[in-house]
Amino acid sequence: MNKYLLILSALLVSITSFGQKIKNEKVEFRYVQYPSAPFPKAERLYKIETETTSAERAEEMKKNYEEAKAKVDAKYEADLADLRRRQAQYDSASAGAKIATALLLGDTRPTEAEVKKGSYPVKPMYPSEIDGSTQVNNNIKIEGLTKSEDANVTIKFSFNGMDYTDYKIVGDSLKKVQYTMKNPVKMTVTTASGEVLYDAFVPGSNDFTTITWGENTSYSKLSKAWGPEREKNYRSNEKSLLSKNMKAANSILNSKFGYVIKETDLKVFMGASKKDIYPEHAEAFSQVSMGYNMMENEEDFADAKEYFDSAIATWEETLKEKDPKNKKAKVNAKVTGGMHFNLAAAYLFTKDFKKVKMHTTQLKILGEGKFERQLKQIDDFIDSYKSRYEAYQKAVAMNDEQ
Repeated sequence: MNKYLLILSALLVSITSFGQKIKNEKVEFRYVQYPSAPFPKAERLYKIETETTSAERAEEMKKNYEEAKAKVDAKYEADLADLRRRQAQYDSASAGAKIATALLLGDTRPTEAEVKKGSYPVKPMYPSEIDGSTQVNNNIKIEGLTKSEDANVTIKFSFNGMDYTDYKIVGDSLKKVQYTMKNPVKMTVTTASGEVLYDAFVPGSNDFTTITWGENTSYSKLSKAWGPEREKNYRSNEKSLLSKNMKAANSILNSKFGYVIKETDLKVFMGASKKDIYPEHAEAFSQVSMGYNMMENEEDFADAKEYFDSAIATWEETLKEKDPKNKKAKVNAKVTGGMHFNLAAAYLFTKDFKKVKMHTTQLKILGEGKFERQLKQIDDFIDSYKSRYEAYQKAVAMNDEQ
């Protein structure tokens, strides 16, 4: 409270300009951002399930790799058997036949050098096994909600594990190692009755990301340098992509279902004569500042509204004296614009959206550029706050329907 008394005192002695002016002070505060898609009945409990298929995928990849190696081995053994057959056939021929064959066809006894074993494919980078519970516990915190096994809403995380494309060296004069990778995270949010509230991969997580490493004008030098770094580089990016996707998952869950404490600021406008700020506006500033700074706690709303209502009454009274065409009037166009802006913001946080619309419309009709610019800066904020609160109210109303 002392903070606002000091601000009020400073405001009353700070003006030395002339004529009817509009002054402003910025109020920084925290408020509750309601969810865009609250749980049915606005319940605030949830439980977690996780599903990980990375281990199964790794086993499948290992099986395929061993089968590919076995094919190379089998072909080599078949080629060796054919060589031995041809050697035996040659050895069993008469000396004359051998000489004739050598003279006519240039054939000699087949040798081991004719059979070469094919190269094994490059060993795959198997996806690391993901501990889903650890990932959720370390990265997911939905503000305003509580984890409980008794919850009606379940948030399921599905981890498929890392997938990638083999690296290649790209570039003309300057060459780089390049490959792509993804580490997708899918979230499915359902109610006990089976209603699906969300079912999608975290945006972008199921898309391959292009990754580059190193650079050199020499293909061979770059390839040689990459060899020892390959696994370490893949593992590092596998980990960082999963971390990035879990942070994005947390952000989505908080935006859609959480009750997030956000920080913002708003300007409060006050009329001023050539001597000082209008006393009633300085007092209204003090009152509304108290209201704004109580928006962080939902349980304080009734008390906050009393402060808002006090300031609102002052500003509405001021507008009864408006004379926007008279620059010398106490409530000229600038003061009128300031009052409409103050009222639009205050009515927003007291959830009177009809009054918000009325005062924003009046601002646009008034055509005072300064306030129109201020309004443009918070237009999206107004729309978001209104739609989120109305979604919350709709969810709350479900309690009365049963």
